[in-house]
Amino acid sequence: METKPQKKYSAPALEKGLDILELLSKDSTPIGTTTIAERLGRSNAEIYRMILVLEQRGYIEKEDDSDGYLVTRKLLQLGTEHEPVKDILEYAYPIMRKLADDTSMSCHIAVESQDQIVVIARAESPNLMSYSVRVGYRRPILYSASGQILFVHQEAEKKESMLKMLSNYHSESEINEFMAKCKKVAKQGILKAPSLYVTGVVDLAYPIMDGNMAVASLTVPYIERIPEEKSIEEVIEKLKAAADELSKALTYGIVRKS
Repeated sequence: METKPQKKYSAPALEKGLDILELLSKDSTPIGTTTIAERLGRSNAEIYRMILVLEQRGYIEKEDDSDGYLVTRKLLQLGTEHEPVKDILEYAYPIMRKLADDTSMSCHIAVESQDQIVVIARAESPNLMSYSVRVGYRRPILYSASGQILFVHQEAEKKESMLKMLSNYHSESEINEFMAKCKKVAKQGILKAPSLYVTGVVDLAYPIMDGNMAVASLTVPYIERIPEEKSIEEVIEKLKAAADELSKALTYGIVRKS
């Protein structure tokens, strides 16, 4: 059961606005005002003005032909203006584009966002048939390939901090299961595992490093086509090379020459 750290200060209006944003960001379907109020345990009157202000400021928007609201990409925009995410995006596109072209698979980059990972960039496969993850996609760290990669490639102090934070959202058994998976990833150096969410997809993930710590994960959702175009071993080799190049770009400012 999710618990939250004890409050030291209170700002009721701000908290209501943040509660709305957090609720909408965890759901990909439009949610109406009444449902938002019910899920937050508040009255319609309490959140009505908050919703109007968030909509006016461009953080949420009404879905066409619906009374439900969705979060916009404005929050993601704010996040990508922060270092080192800004640097990753500066260098990523040509490297990701080449990876997608060389493997005929899509790829995406994800970063840590509190107890979740969030996808900040993707490159589509040139193939007519592919599988990809949209920018802005979120998933709990404990249940994602990127989350395992991001945790494994951290220094001890950062791992302790992450585990403490994750314990606010997950049970001890869930965290123990996550740690067992991470040990396997640490031993292999790369994540290679069937997708937990899509049958027929194998997640391949490798870290993007800035010095001694992972700041992002580069992932290829591998699908086996008939006839096979690229073996999974070939794709892993290309994935590692692309992630290593991005790591060098971040650490040393080395940019691929066009």
